[in-house]
Amino acid sequence: MKFIQLILDFFYEIFLGCRHSRLTRPFTIQNETYKVCLDCGKQIFYSPVTMMPLSAREVRRLEAARVGELKVIPAAASGAALTSDHEPRIAA
Repeated sequence: MKFIQLILDFFYEIFLGCRHSRLTRPFTIQNETYKVCLDCGKQIFYSPVTMMPLSAREVRRLEAARVGELKVIPAAASGAALTSDHEPRIAA
């Protein structure tokens, strides 16, 4: 019976990937919070604020910011950084 379970797990992993059932606890290294699957080694990124897994879109933005393709600029609280014609202000 164990042999049949191993065969089913093998095909499941080929077609659907790892189930990520054995994960480490979330930890943060170099401002990145993630868990690691102990079976396949995949990193599953987490939000450090909500401690929930990030969506695929958030992970893509994180990776783009890491390689420098995306520049993350904090939004102004009241729009003070923009002039009336929506041109960025240059600080003197």
